[in-house]
Amino acid sequence: MDIISVLVDHRINAANVLAEFTIEEYLKSADSMINNNPFQRKTVKSSGTVYSLLRDDLKQGCIIPPIVLALNNDPLTERNSENEKTIYKNYIENNIKEALILDGLQRTNNIIDANDELQKENDPLALNKYLNYKIRVEIYFGINKIGILYRMLTLNTGQTPMSIRHQIEILYSDYLKQPTNGIRLIREIDSGSKGFGRYSFKDVIEGLTSYLMRDYLTFDRGDVLENIKSLEKLSKENQGADIFKGYLELFHSFLSRMMFLLEGWQYRDGESEYVLNSAPFGRDALSIFSKSQIMTGLGAGIAFLKDRELSDFTKVKTDIERINFDYNAGSVIYYLLSKLDDLKVNAAKIGNAQREYFYYFFRELFNPEGDSYLSIDKSIESAFKRYRQNN
Repeated sequence: MDIISVLVDHRINAANVLAEFTIEEYLKSADSMINNNPFQRKTVKSSGTVYSLLRDDLKQGCIIPPIVLALNNDPLTERNSENEKTIYKNYIENNIKEALILDGLQRTNNIIDANDELQKENDPLALNKYLNYKIRVEIYFGINKIGILYRMLTLNTGQTPMSIRHQIEILYSDYLKQPTNGIRLIREIDSGSKGFGRYSFKDVIEGLTSYLMRDYLTFDRGDVLENIKSLEKLSKENQGADIFKGYLELFHSFLSRMMFLLEGWQYRDGESEYVLNSAPFGRDALSIFSKSQIMTGLGAGIAFLKDRELSDFTKVKTDIERINFDYNAGSVIYYLLSKLDDLKVNAAKIGNAQREYFYYFFRELFNPEGDSYLSIDKSIESAFKRYRQNN
């Protein structure tokens, strides 16, 4: 493997290293790079598609576009070092299996498949020629995750782009491996149930996506236009901040505060003057305020305030300890459940209606210029009025 050049991407403040690998060298790490990302797109399998042509081209030594990878750390502490190529070469050789494929998954799969086909053909000469052909690989070092997202969106505006949500899911999948300040993220297939400090990775991703996209609705669509819009919105974010961690801890702080204020409260049939038409949105503080609709509403609501320079993660985290009920907390929550019951009865899409309602709720609750600032009671009421005005 040879290092060709080392450049600095000043937009995302990361080193970009161009290297040449023989196919044999690349194959040694290819499976690991694919398998270490459970959220990567599925392999496209079809002998009649362009990929069969790609495999034939690879066997003939065709030069394919560079594959783009990312590694979390940057081994170089000082730019323009005389030994920078040697430092990067050594680091790549020892850590390449940990790399994330930003662009080139299908090319990697076809490099593997072409090798398998040649192995089966039992033609040592052709196989040896193939293994010694060279490919170009670009590797980003020390790139911030929002920076990676920029690059993924740019690189994947091709024939089958991924949705912004899917790309965020890939980007932050490493948070599944270990707790973050005591908070554990779990997947649908993981054992154990959700609870305080144990949140669905999928729900958190949806909440963060709502924050980044400035929209309380979930995003599953992936097309060129959507990616361009995503880039415009991401440009408003601090490239140096860990957005995922900031959002996750913010949500956890809010839930903690609500559980403290509502300690011991539980929904009981017949206890309130408000009669519900269906099952309550939740029966205690945890079940009410840990739902995905809360997460998306919180994300979109804070994004709204940030774009108007009224608030941000840091300020909201401080404000959370000051939010309170003006009247009896249990009675107010019964009132909230009655409003959510009203939405449930009248909305065409209940989940979207609930997300929209909580978007307005958080806008009101954390807006320092609003009449409902830090008042849960007033925010419940004013959010409902805003929802009604727009539906």
